[in-house]
Amino acid sequence: MWWRVYCLLIWFPLQEAFLTNHTETITVEEGQTITLNCVVSQTMTTSLEWVAPSGFTIYLDDRPGLRNSKYQILHHSTYQFSITVHNVSQEDEGVYKCLHYSSPVRTKEVKLIVIATPFKPTLEYSVNRTQNGEEHVILKCSTTRSKPPPQITWLLNNIEIDGKTHREFETDGKKCNSTSTLKVHAYSKNSKVDCIIRHEGLQGGKLVEPFRFEDLVTNQETTSEAPERSSPSSQDPQQPTSTVSVLLETGTSEIDKEKEEQTTQDIDLSTAPNPQYLGLVKKKSGILLLSLVFFLIFILFIIVQLFIMKVRKAHVVWKKENEISDHTVESYRSRSNNEETSSQEKNGQAPSSSSKGCITYITQLYSAAKTKAHQSKQKEDHTDIPESIV
Repeated sequence: MWWRVYCLLIWFPLQEAFLTNHTETITVEEGQTITLNCVVSQTMTTSLEWVAPSGFTIYLDDRPGLRNSKYQILHHSTYQFSITVHNVSQEDEGVYKCLHYSSPVRTKEVKLIVIATPFKPTLEYSVNRTQNGEEHVILKCSTTRSKPPPQITWLLNNIEIDGKTHREFETDGKKCNSTSTLKVHAYSKNSKVDCIIRHEGLQGGKLVEPFRFEDLVTNQETTSEAPERSSPSSQDPQQPTSTVSVLLETGTSEIDKEKEEQTTQDIDLSTAPNPQYLGLVKKKSGILLLSLVFFLIFILFIIVQLFIMKVRKAHVVWKKENEISDHTVESYRSRSNNEETSSQEKNGQAPSSSSKGCITYITQLYSAAKTKAHQSKQKEDHTDIPESIV
């Protein structure tokens, strides 16, 4: 019972405190004028005070505490106190308090949020070429001094996409410089891309910056037709060709610097084949052809090795057969000689009748040839004598 009474005694003062504190939020664009209004319900004579976010008194009733021309009294009475703040800036952002000195003291808080509308975007482009001969265009859409950061998108072929966005806050940590980058690998002369910026300070509107690739194609054709028309030092900095070259020098370093912080989206803006895809196809075809050549060489090497092994095997077989035949002949000869010798030694007789017949036949042939030669010589001597007589 007692703890319920104790809770009620604590709840009523807290409820009164909550009811006396009011908070209001006002969002205003930088440079505009706002009105801070404080109205009280009590009609008795009390004091009203406006306090700045810095804690200093702006007005205590009709007496100024800060001597600043941007604060002015709009209306002052016992139950209403209204002031105006002219040319609102980021320094004016914060919580303003209206103190009603009654019993108890009532407080009204007004939270002021100052937004900064982004400036008209600027669109730059650069043309990069890789070592493989591929070419792509990098588009950069930038806007400065906005709060909060804007939303940057790209519109192409009635499709809205996000590029890679980089945000950099100023030293005060409030305003932001934003840049969105889009990389285009393929495009046609009639291609078009729009950079779209949305921000709550635009009140539902948007900032659009278009880019037509027709100008880029025209510049490239002009540069290719007259590459030696003038030296780089004598070119006009306002000419498109010099602008492209400057963007090539500065844009490449910036892109390399932001490569680790951002993610890039690659877009093809034409129905023509993608040069990167064609290069990849050619590279794969070359690798496939090289692999096929190596495979054919390997198969040919295996066939040659098998042929060499077969020839060696046939040579070894032939050599063995030749050695066996030679050995057989030699063994047969030695065997026949041994048999003849052994038979002669065993019999102890003269040569056989067949061998004797051969010797006799050879002797008769020799005797016949010798007789015929002697007769022919006598005939020659006989024929020579009459010739000498005559």
